[in-house]
Amino acid sequence: MTLARDSVGRAGAAGRARFHGGVLRGLVATCALAASAACGEESPTDVGGSLLPGQAIRTIEVVLDPASFLARDTSFSGYSDPALANFFVLAKSFQGVLDAHALARFDIPKVIAVTDSAGTLRSDSAPRFFAGRIVLQIDTPRSAAARPFTAHAVRIEEPWDPASTTWTHRIDTAGVREPWRNPGGTGGRAIGSGTVAAGMDSLVIPVDSATLAAWADSANTARGALIMLEAPNARVRASDFVLRADARSSIRRDTVVTVTLRPPNSRFIFHPRLPAAAAATLVGGNPAWRTYMEFREGLDTLTVACPTISATCRIRLRDASITFGSLLLVPAAAPAGFTPEDTMQVTVRALISTPEVPLARSLLGDIMGVARRFVRPAEFAPPAGGNPVEVSLTDFVLALTRDTLRTGPRPTRWLAVMPLIESIDFGIAAFQPVVRLRLVLTIGSELQLR
Repeated sequence: MTLARDSVGRAGAAGRARFHGGVLRGLVATCALAASAACGEESPTDVGGSLLPGQAIRTIEVVLDPASFLARDTSFSGYSDPALANFFVLAKSFQGVLDAHALARFDIPKVIAVTDSAGTLRSDSAPRFFAGRIVLQIDTPRSAAARPFTAHAVRIEEPWDPASTTWTHRIDTAGVREPWRNPGGTGGRAIGSGTVAAGMDSLVIPVDSATLAAWADSANTARGALIMLEAPNARVRASDFVLRADARSSIRRDTVVTVTLRPPNSRFIFHPRLPAAAAATLVGGNPAWRTYMEFREGLDTLTVACPTISATCRIRLRDASITFGSLLLVPAAAPAGFTPEDTMQVTVRALISTPEVPLARSLLGDIMGVARRFVRPAEFAPPAGGNPVEVSLTDFVLALTRDTLRTGPRPTRWLAVMPLIESIDFGIAAFQPVVRLRLVLTIGSELQLR
């Protein structure tokens, strides 16, 4: 326990003032209606008496160190997959360590819709695609790259599995593991490059007819584009990724039809990959991190000091009225390369832990509390620290300290600390391992203090 503060409850005095004021106004009205009653001779302070004896209620604030309330805590990753993300990440030596490439496979259509000279919409089964361009919409606020920056694309030369490919393996399933010849994706013939200058929000990479023809072969499992940044110490986030392919119609040879194609198979791969578990308090990212905390058995029997009541005052938590509880999380430096790219709001959820299920796969329960403020990306940059993030936790603490704890249903002692909305960011929020529990206790004079 690291902190205890006290403030004397003033409910009695405040209540008397409001009560007496109301009574005095009522008496004045009564005197006006019945002058024969000697109302002016009665003192307002003689009416009603004391509502609460002085010093009857004390409110103290207690901040507990983790050793006082936690049995253990650990962090796990893998709760989302970059293949399912609605964004892409490109990086080159970001913060000296992170590299990330985007991979995409496009299906070139064999039939396009064309309006003929009579204004009728017809199917053209013999279009000729002669040019195209890959367009990435840059999420500028969530990117960290000096402008101008350039990215280039090459054709992928080895068969790959969009659902499982990683930085090291082109296929990484339960039954098959095939490494890339070149980690990060085996690239071949250059497709093109594009530059994003100041004021621009899209990256455009031209695609020639030979590449479009190669991608039209749907039997070729190696087909696809590998996109890489050229500038070092940069990380770019793209919110959209399309191929705009231009085709000449066989129905109207003077007509060019532009088809916008979103890749049915795409993902980003990155290096290094953090371990699947860590002792640090990590939250968010993609794959997503969650930190699990187990509160100690018998939290209701924990005694805390109340020195402003008396030098020897101590009280059990179950004997006090807990009016507020919260976790205090202090930001720490995020793992290099994984600084969050946007603000984050932290939440805590009950964890339904059973011996039959590994802890990392336990079911999530109800939301127990949400942080009072958003955490900014700059708070996770070295040296980090600063103001703690406070996450309300009152109902959870009450469940573990109530009088009926030993006779009623056993509440879960596990919590999951995670983002309010998971998997929407690539960066990871880190917090110092010293997590504290803040409690506001109300103590009445009739309680037995220990």
